[in-house]
Amino acid sequence: MQDIFKTSSVHLTTALGRVGADPSRLMTIREWWYEMDEPVAMLADPHATFREDERNMIEQCRRDGINIASTRCEHLAYRDDERAAFPAWRLAMFYANP
Repeated sequence: MQDIFKTSSVHLTTALGRVGADPSRLMTIREWWYEMDEPVAMLADPHATFREDERNMIEQCRRDGINIASTRCEHLAYRDDERAAFPAWRLAMFYANP
């Protein structure tokens, strides 16, 4: 008997596929925007947008009792700045319903 059901590897290249591959992976807001191929170049001030989204995410996570982590972002233009890192599944929910 031939197996006619094949699982496509394409699902890992979609935003939800990447989140589903490791939903508890911690990501910063900036990392999310770049990994999900969001139109960063269209933002008037990406740094301000990332900061605002981060503040909103921190507030929502605290309200919902979700732990957040802190990470050093030495590769960014604002060196030695601490950034909050969130579970990928929570970022997906945030950007689905901001």
